[in-house]
Amino acid sequence: MENNYPVEKELLYTLVPELYVHQINKLGAEDRKRFKKPRIQYNRANGEYLEVDRDYNLGALRLDATEKLMDKSLQMEMYLLEQTSDVFHMYSKQMNDEIRLGGHTALDTYFMTLEAMDDENRKPWEQRLWAEISELRMI
Repeated sequence: MENNYPVEKELLYTLVPELYVHQINKLGAEDRKRFKKPRIQYNRANGEYLEVDRDYNLGALRLDATEKLMDKSLQMEMYLLEQTSDVFHMYSKQMNDEIRLGGHTALDTYFMTLEAMDDENRKPWEQRLWAEISELRMI
């Protein structure tokens, strides 16, 4: 990459998967499963599994309904947090400039004003920002 040689996306993903988090999160559930990282398996040199990994590797770990629901809830929270963080970082410079130069006292007052505005009064980047926020609210 230093010499601007073309690099395959697959190779770049294996080296730096953090670059593709936003794109992967936009995919459907089935497609996102393809990008799940495999868990590291710890086994001895002779091939035997360590005691702590035996249940995991054989699939014998069973979750009850409450644990499954909690796990799904935590995964959804992480997904929402990552998406929100991506949206904030994508528009942070424009929001900072708008708050400083637009006469808003804080971010929350700016968002209240943005929510009250009609689409034709918003700037193009504000329309995209509000569309992203609306999608996050639906989650």
